[in-house]
Amino acid sequence: MASISADQSGVDYLRRMAYQLFKNFWNFFGFNIIHLFNMNNIIRYAIIIFILFVGAADLCLAQDSLKEDNSKKTVSVSAGVDKARATIGDKINYKITVDFPEDIEVFFPETKDKVGGLTVKDFAVSDIERADGRITRELSYVLETYKASSYIIPAFDIRYKEKLKPEAEVEVEVEVAKTPEIFVEVVTVLDADASDVRGIKPPVSLDKRYFKLYIIIAIVIGVLILVAVVLHYIYHRKQRETESVPEPLSAHQIAYNDLESLRAMDLVSKGQIKEYYYRLSNIVRHYIENRFKLMAPDRTTEEFLVEMTVTGKLTGVHKELVGNFLEHCDMVKFAAYGPDSREIENSFNSAKKLVDETREILREEVDNTGVN
Repeated sequence: MASISADQSGVDYLRRMAYQLFKNFWNFFGFNIIHLFNMNNIIRYAIIIFILFVGAADLCLAQDSLKEDNSKKTVSVSAGVDKARATIGDKINYKITVDFPEDIEVFFPETKDKVGGLTVKDFAVSDIERADGRITRELSYVLETYKASSYIIPAFDIRYKEKLKPEAEVEVEVEVAKTPEIFVEVVTVLDADASDVRGIKPPVSLDKRYFKLYIIIAIVIGVLILVAVVLHYIYHRKQRETESVPEPLSAHQIAYNDLESLRAMDLVSKGQIKEYYYRLSNIVRHYIENRFKLMAPDRTTEEFLVEMTVTGKLTGVHKELVGNFLEHCDMVKFAAYGPDSREIENSFNSAKKLVDETREILREEVDNTGVN
């Protein structure tokens, strides 16, 4: 800028000199009429005036050239948003555009998480190099917020300086250009559609003709709900009761348990032989009743054996086994027969053998056998 001021002063100086020469020429022509016809002086002054005008024209062209060169080194900065009014959650595109020559070094502001209270969701930089030696750089921000308010995107300082040449040792001054402040208003969706808000409609009255019908429908629905609740309660109560009742044991399972209990009582070692045989025969009688539906406990041995001979529920082998077992037990109970330990053990084994060979095959046992 200092060189441009010096050139301007030189042009003004030459103009003043030309004006002074014209003035002197006029004075000479007016007061020295005799020298007017001297062609040598006229030519001399004409040449001087031509030279002065040519010099002034060259200086003007140089000044224009300097102005053009200076404009090429200008850095221009602009900023803007795609929408000045947005709703909560909308994306706001904020862009800073810097146009500068390629021999200028530009320093841009640091990217932050927030710009003017708005959250930065994305950031990008792009350069466009033009044929005239200039570069257009764009800084694009994607902003958003979920708080309705008025926001001011502040002015950013864009610093720049001329690039130093390798041979240059003088430090170049850093200049600053500012972006304009941008005002953005963020509103709620309700505020954005406030123009479409309508007044509250008056309450709708029920048609009296259908009022009773509505009451009847409501009562029916209430009764149905009550019935459904009661049925649901009864069903689940029965289901819980069913689950709580244990499954009855089979005839052979009861007999096995009773035999184990009899052995655990150890009546033989205590000398209670009759009691032992009385309990052992009852176990067998109740097993036959539970398994084959024969009234064994309430009958005498003779009566039971007569009925057993005509039934087809027991095989001949099992009928003989039961007959021998009951007769042996009666001898001990009523005839004061004293069996030895081997006979006592054989009686217990006969009872167990009868249960083993005549017991009911349960479905669970069949399934387990199939799996094995």
